[in-house]
Amino acid sequence: MGAGILPATIRNGKLWFLFGKENKFEKSAPGFSDFGGGGENNETPMETAIREGGEELTGFLGSDEQLKKQLNAHGTYDIDFVQNKYRTHIFPMKYDPYLEKYYNNNQKFIQKRLDPEVIKTSKIFEKAEIKWVCIDDLPKMKPKFRHFFVYIIDQILQDKDEIEAFVRTSNGTRKSR
Repeated sequence: MGAGILPATIRNGKLWFLFGKENKFEKSAPGFSDFGGGGENNETPMETAIREGGEELTGFLGSDEQLKKQLNAHGTYDIDFVQNKYRTHIFPMKYDPYLEKYYNNNQKFIQKRLDPEVIKTSKIFEKAEIKWVCIDDLPKMKPKFRHFFVYIIDQILQDKDEIEAFVRTSNGTRKSR
């Protein structure tokens, strides 16, 4: 099963999510999504999500071990996309006003200087940018998401009150959908 992580926070009283946009070489499914991918070597969905999240965020949220601790400490709100056998693990994270700027500046710097073949073939340059998005902006932003991820966006919008309550309390309980 494929899986990914999706950081969420409360900012100015509203629910926000941190999405990543695929780099310019991703032609089959361009756009924004969580930080995830396919499972390897009998990984659990959580193991896949942690590994993929670490790779795609290039360590900006910490090592795999640090991500695992954060997800275990606060729990996750899980959304399963049965048709594609994919799970998004939404987890609460403290809002960092500089994260988006630092990540995006770093990616622009690296992608300008690296050989395009390295970017195409490396697992750590899949996301060209990250963006905090308010729950209120998700409906109008749907065309900017990867086509398969729109189902997850619809589910997030449907479950927004439950997800917001989960993020506000971040009490470590798990909710599966």
